Amino acid sequence: MKNRIIPPYLQPGDTIGITCPSGYLPAERIIFAKKTLEAWGYKVIPGSTVGSSHYYFSDIDDRRLFDLQALLDNTTVKAILMGRGGYGLSRIIDRIDFTGFRSSPKWICGFSDITLLHSHIHAQFGIATLHSPMCSAF
Repeated sequence: MKNRIIPPYLQPGDTIGITCPSGYLPAERIIFAKKTLEAWGYKVIPGSTVGSSHYYFSDIDDRRLFDLQALLDNTTVKAILMGRGGYGLSRIIDRIDFTGFRSSPKWICGFSDITLLHSHIHAQFGIATLHSPMCSAF
């Protein structure tokens, strides 16, 4: 079994990114989550897929991949909170580059379709993630 890697625990002032790598979530639905996280002392960066839509998805595959990849690679982001699950992550999982994430692990937070991402990260890299509520549940 691989050694388990625990990302750094969040501290007030840390940055949390929000993205929708799967289903569509109206931008208004993250307002309460964003305000709550900011009240707890965190900075919040909404990704470009928050509020965008393409049929059932938050955007086309390339755009969802770009948004998630940008947050994975951003070393100032200490956690990524998914807007919602649904379906769609399976269409982009094989194209995600985990190089930056592996050198600077961060918390991946969500459930539903996001379980695919949790399973991949845990099996391939031994990095802990959080099966947790998403913005749509705030």
